[in-house]
Amino acid sequence: MSMLFSPVTIGGVSFRNRVVMPPMVTGLGDGEGHVTEAIREHYGLRARAGTGLVIVEATAVAEQGRCWANGLGAWSDAHVSGLRGLAEVIHAGGALAGIQLVHGGPQASPAVSGGETVGPSAVRPSEKHPVPRALTLLEIQEVQRRFAEAAARVVAAGFDVVEAHGAHGYLLDSFLSARRNTRTDGFGGSSAGRARMVVETCRGIRARIGTAALVECRIGVFNKLAEGFGPEDLRSLVAGLADAGLDLLHISTDGAFKGCFDSPKPVSRWIREMAALPLIVAGGLGHPADAERAVAEGLADLAAVGRAQLEDPQWARRAEAALSGEGTP
Repeated sequence: MSMLFSPVTIGGVSFRNRVVMPPMVTGLGDGEGHVTEAIREHYGLRARAGTGLVIVEATAVAEQGRCWANGLGAWSDAHVSGLRGLAEVIHAGGALAGIQLVHGGPQASPAVSGGETVGPSAVRPSEKHPVPRALTLLEIQEVQRRFAEAAARVVAAGFDVVEAHGAHGYLLDSFLSARRNTRTDGFGGSSAGRARMVVETCRGIRARIGTAALVECRIGVFNKLAEGFGPEDLRSLVAGLADAGLDLLHISTDGAFKGCFDSPKPVSRWIREMAALPLIVAGGLGHPADAERAVAEGLADLAAVGRAQLEDPQWARRAEAALSGEGTP
């Protein structure tokens, strides 16, 4: 039997299989962060095809943190009704419903958010972004509160998994970078200090929603050495997240089987040695055999298949047939 299409239970929640559709921004929102019929159809189609967990795209926790004009939002109670309908469509397809929460921080769009960008320090993330304003301690607490409130809203809407976006250069991830985080207070200056924002945000989500849903964090480790993020930084982050009560860690890689930190060892192996957290792994798993191998070899508990499912909504159905010898991928 295929490992990829075997059921698994994590944190008391049963997954029908180990295929995950990771969050990918569609730009199908209505301009005010609300769910549209096009979004419901987009996610419902993948759920009906057999995906085990469908994670809805990056959803802003605050207007200040918006990145996309037609992105989704959970910063207001007004968003709950539409999000509930989206969760219902995913559930009707037989999948678990997850959702990613994000604050764009230094990568937010001033044209969309209507204000300045913010970050851990006044360090430009890239040439195409403005210099952000450094958050005050009170503002950091406010951002953490916003994540917790948004988590409560999406749980009220019926989502099974809440993911904090701690990857790809957005606000939480920017705190992990020694290059971009030059703070000298408790939110910088050391591996534990730089990890504190991510860890405390996830801890706050857990405290707010209890066991009503699984809590997950997405992190990205590739290309991190240039940002001043190495193995000890990863160790501090993973240990902190495990202590915060995380149920799942979602790793974004540039190849699930590739080495990292100038080592041939894949990041999953590094993390397996640091904590006993169930892992979702994304990166180069679009071929069913590769996704199967990642699970069978213990690199992943769940395999995130992004672009392949974006291109082919029936990917999960075709992959299951291929792995059972009844079809071709």
